[in-house]
Amino acid sequence: MRIKRIVGQTVLLLAIAQVVLVLVSWLIAAAMPELAVRSLLSSEGIRWFFGHFIRNLATPFLVWILLLCIAFGAIQESGLLDYFFLKRAVTYRQRYAMKIVFFELILFIAIMLLLTVMPHAILLSVTGKLFPSSFSDSIVAVICFALVVFSVTYGLMGETINNTVKIVDCLTAGIVRFRWVFLLYVLAAELYSSILFVFAN
Repeated sequence: MRIKRIVGQTVLLLAIAQVVLVLVSWLIAAAMPELAVRSLLSSEGIRWFFGHFIRNLATPFLVWILLLCIAFGAIQESGLLDYFFLKRAVTYRQRYAMKIVFFELILFIAIMLLLTVMPHAILLSVTGKLFPSSFSDSIVAVICFALVVFSVTYGLMGETINNTVKIVDCLTAGIVRFRWVFLLYVLAAELYSSILFVFAN
């Protein structure tokens, strides 16, 4: 309940900030044109806001948020998180499942090392560096994919997931639980982009 209250207040503040920015940009542009501040209420500003709305949201951060929500939800719903943090007895199936997950982790690390450490590795940049490179561009996605695989494996082998419906629930639970993050992102991304537009000069 406390988180919902904080989110609600943050949403309200972001919305108010957007409205204030619109009015302030209009006032400054009208009163002090020498400052070269662009108004969001001008024809240019309105065209920009409608024409760039989707583009302002389509950033790597949105993809990262989505993937992290899926990964965290999968870890939690599969019971993998409980294995480490809940002090309770685990079953034989869960111990066996954890061994499989540990093997997958070793395999994952080995594959990533082969793709990044070896001479002329595929994921290195043309200059042979990790940052920036294909590896650094995809590191969040790769980690999230690995966590999802580990979680589903643990769930299936540990019998916390026993059908395809539960697999889907496992993969979407994080999106449902952290749905408010997407609302905050939309408001924050639009406010940030609007500030850049207004004060671009």
